[in-house]
Amino acid sequence: MAADCGADAVIVSNHGGRNLDSSMAPIEVLPRVVDAVGGRIPVIVDSGFMRGSDVVKGLALGAKAVLVGRATLYGTAAAGEAGAARAIEIYREEIDRVLALIGRRSVAELDRECLVPAGWLAPECR
Repeated sequence: MAADCGADAVIVSNHGGRNLDSSMAPIEVLPRVVDAVGGRIPVIVDSGFMRGSDVVKGLALGAKAVLVGRATLYGTAAAGEAGAARAIEIYREEIDRVLALIGRRSVAELDRECLVPAGWLAPECR
């Protein structure tokens, strides 16, 4: 619906999820949103992406971007601008490490098969 109404992008988030304990995590609904959008507009995901491996999962599930603001806030609180920069650096190092471990050269090579290779799940579980 957002794409049909002219939105530039969709953000999948349960911002405030700590207040909505029974709400679904954005990563759980992300594939359905990506499929529904069908590439018409970018899908961005937020909420609970605390490590580089989380970012890789979000991108592999079809998000064009993953928002990771909390870590930079923690870094800022601990060491100002240098702390925020270090938080981003840690994400980058973790993302690069995960990409190497799964045999991908860049985030552009990520897809859902990175998470569950074809044939590993019974057809009724896909």
